[in-house]
Amino acid sequence: MHAHRRGPRARNGFTTVELIVVIVITAILAGVAMARFLGKGAFESRGYFDEAIAVVRQAQKIAIAQRRDVIVVITADRIAVCYVAACAAGDRVAVTSGLNRASSTALTNCQNDTAWLCAGRPDSVTPITSSAATVIFDGLGRPSTAATITISGTESGDRTRQIAIQAETGYVSPA
Repeated sequence: MHAHRRGPRARNGFTTVELIVVIVITAILAGVAMARFLGKGAFESRGYFDEAIAVVRQAQKIAIAQRRDVIVVITADRIAVCYVAACAAGDRVAVTSGLNRASSTALTNCQNDTAWLCAGRPDSVTPITSSAATVIFDGLGRPSTAATITISGTESGDRTRQIAIQAETGYVSPA
């Protein structure tokens, strides 16, 4: 039996065509990835949506825990939680966990009050629209009315998101 040996023409490594194909594919993937990472508007929009749902759910939980009315006040620039609709400084519900206030605009929209259970609208989100200006959760967690809160990003391609508050049960969910 003869041992198989390589001749002088046998090569190790990649051909030029293979290397060029790999470089082209890598460049295409890098271009797509950079476009996704450079635009932070969609990321902020999604983060604000998640924060807004958390604020409304927390308001309902506080109403049940304290067996009292808790009011969610919805304006173009914030979703805030108070004990009285006017939301004066003494009537604000204190935050029980950290909120995402990375944007100075979001903090300004919450009147620079870091202790307030409030989700301020960041720059990359268009003004909030809602079917109700206030939703009052009673001591059993039932809302005074059903509501739909709409949050949209300013970047092209960012989708509109909605939060639904069910009339009878107070169930808060993405719509």
